[in-house]
Amino acid sequence: MSSTFEGLYIARSGVQAARTNLNITGQNISNVNTTGYTRQRVDQSAIPPSAVSMLYAAGKAINGEGVTTTGISQLRNSYLDAQYRTQYAKSGASSTLLSGMSSVEKILNESTTDGLSAQFGNLLTQLQGLTSSGSASSTESTVKNAASLLCTFFNTAANELDATHATQLGYLKDYAVGQANNLMRDISSLNEQIKNANIAGTPALELLDQRNSKLDELSQYVNIKVEEVKSTSTSVKGDPVYDLKVTLVDQDGKAITTDGKALETDGSNALVLISNDQYRKFNVTTSDATQPYGKTSVSVSDLDNTDKSNLKDYTVSLTDADFPTGEIHGYLQLLNENGEFDTKTTTRGIGYYKQILDEAAQKFASLMNQANSTNDTQDNKPLFTDSNGKTTDITAANIQAATNWVVGNPSDDSQYGLTTTKKESNSGDDNTAGTDNIESMIRLLEGNDAVTLRAHGTNIFTGSMQGAIDDISLKLGQDIGSITSADTANSNTLTNIDTGRLEISSVDINEEAINLIQYNQSLSASARFMTTIDEMLTTIISNMGMAGR
Repeated sequence: MSSTFEGLYIARSGVQAARTNLNITGQNISNVNTTGYTRQRVDQSAIPPSAVSMLYAAGKAINGEGVTTTGISQLRNSYLDAQYRTQYAKSGASSTLLSGMSSVEKILNESTTDGLSAQFGNLLTQLQGLTSSGSASSTESTVKNAASLLCTFFNTAANELDATHATQLGYLKDYAVGQANNLMRDISSLNEQIKNANIAGTPALELLDQRNSKLDELSQYVNIKVEEVKSTSTSVKGDPVYDLKVTLVDQDGKAITTDGKALETDGSNALVLISNDQYRKFNVTTSDATQPYGKTSVSVSDLDNTDKSNLKDYTVSLTDADFPTGEIHGYLQLLNENGEFDTKTTTRGIGYYKQILDEAAQKFASLMNQANSTNDTQDNKPLFTDSNGKTTDITAANIQAATNWVVGNPSDDSQYGLTTTKKESNSGDDNTAGTDNIESMIRLLEGNDAVTLRAHGTNIFTGSMQGAIDDISLKLGQDIGSITSADTANSNTLTNIDTGRLEISSVDINEEAINLIQYNQSLSASARFMTTIDEMLTTIISNMGMAGR
C-alpha cells in the first residue's frame, strides 16, 4: 500500500532532479569557452514501485516512486576519440616532414634565379660565351667567377643542410620527445587522481577533460591506443573502478611488440607506455657513423618513479618502423632516410640531399678536370679541387675552383688557364687560340650520357651534367608535392573528425538555454506538485471526520 506521504517523496525527487539538471546546465554554460571541456549531462532513472509482488495482479493502480539521479557523465564518443588520435599522429608526421623538406627547398633555392640550376646554367653560359665568333662575349675571368659562385653555392648548401639536420635533431630531442615525456608524466599523475576520486565515489569529470586533452596531444607525437582496464579496486558505492593503459601501436591499431624484451606482468609483450600511475620515457641516441649524419634512434625505458608493479623494468631500442606515424616518426624520417642511398627505402630525408649534392659535386669536378687535363690524370691542370688542393676527396662542402687556375699565371708551369684547343681527351698541349676543348666541355656538360650518378652500385641517374643538377630539383619538387598532398589530406580528415567530436561533446549555448527553460519548468511543476500534495494532506488531516459534528 502506498504511503500517505508518498506524493511528497515523488515531488521532492522531482525538485532534486530538476535542481541537479539546472546546476549541470549552468556548469556547461560557464565553461562554453573552456578549452577541452566536455559537455556534461545528468544520468537519471525512474524509481520503480517497491514491495510489490509481480506474481499476482495487484488489483489496483500502482505507481512508481519518483526519479533518482544516478550520476553525471560526459557526452563523448570513444570511437571518434580513437579515430582523432590515429589521424592526429598521421597529421603530425606529415606536417613535420613538410616543414623539414621546406627548409631543404629554401637551401637549394630553386624557386629563384640564385638556385643550384641557375648557378650551373650561368657557368655553362659563360663557357659558351668563350666560343662566340667575332668579339668574345665572355672572358676566362667571367668563367672563373661563375665557377667560384657555383662552388660557393655547393659549399653553402652543404653547410646549411648540416645545420638543418642539427636543428631537426634538436627539435626531436627537446621538443617532440621532451613534450611526449612530459605528457606521459602528466597523464599518469592525472590517472592516479582520477582513480582515487572514483574510489571515493566522485566522477572527477574535469580531471577527465584534462586527461583527454593530454592524450590528444600525446597522439600528435606517437600513435597510441587508449584502453580502460578494470581495476581490482572498487568505489565506496561498490561500483567498478578502471585503470588507464596507453599502448604504442601501428597504423592499423596493432600493438608494437618487442620480441619479449618488454614482457608485461599481464603476459603480453606489447609496448605499454602508461599503466595508470606508471609511465615510461623516450630517449634519443645517435650512432652508426657510416650514415651521413649517423643513425638516430629512440629507446624506451622506465622512470624510477614507482614500484613498477604493473610495468616490467627494461630499456629497449626502437627502429623507425616502431613509430609508423606521429611527429617522432616525421623527425626520424628527416634524420635517417637517405632515399636511393638506402637499401631498404626510397623515402628521401636530409641525408639524401646531402649525398646527392656530394655525388653531383664529385662528378662535375671529375668531368671538368678530365676535360681540362692534357695527360691521363685529372690532376693535370685541375679546374676544381677540395679545400686541400686534392681532386680525390671532393664533396659539396669543400669543392672550390682550383687555386692555380684562379691565379692563372702563364709564366709559371704550376699555374694555368683553360685548355682550349685539344680535340681529344688528354691529347697534346694547349698552344693555339682555338676553342675546340671549350666546345668539348660544353658538349660534356650538356651530353645525354656524360654523367652517371650511382648509389649502392645502382645507377640512379644517367644523362647530362645539367640534367643531373636539374634532377635534384625535380626530385625535391616531387617530394614536397607528395608530402604537401598527404599533409593537406591528413589535415582535412583531422578537421572533419574533430568537427564530428565537437558536435557531440562541445557546449551549444542555444541548446543549453533551452535546457534552462525546460529544467526551470520542471522545477516549478515539481514544486507546484509538492504544494498540491501538501494542500491535499492538510485537507485530509484537518477536515476528514468533521461531518456530523
